[in-house]
Amino acid sequence: MLGSNGRITKDIYDKKHQEYHDKLQLLNIELEEHTKADYDYQTTVATVLSLARRAKEIFESSEVQEKTTFLNYLFQNSTLKGRKLDLKLRSPFHLVLELSSSPFWLPRLDAVRTWFVG
Repeated sequence: MLGSNGRITKDIYDKKHQEYHDKLQLLNIELEEHTKADYDYQTTVATVLSLARRAKEIFESSEVQEKTTFLNYLFQNSTLKGRKLDLKLRSPFHLVLELSSSPFWLPRLDAVRTWFVG
């Protein structure tokens, strides 16, 4: 590995340089993917919260077929037990419902987001 003068050879240097260059390219690709995923996640969260906030308004202003489509989008595996309708919210809407009953979820979200950024 080392030449007679105690230094690495040009071949070893070139090989290591290429390995580091390849690793840097891979890391840049991963960074781009994570950045895109973060943007997509934020967009999805904003859409879900907007839809959850406006669900009643959207439902009331819709035609029957649109209401059916909207309900199928929000709920899964709904069943009728006698005269009682058992509704199960789809993901991620069930999380919005769970978090809406907790007055402390937003500060926790900010703390986690700050921790990841910092």
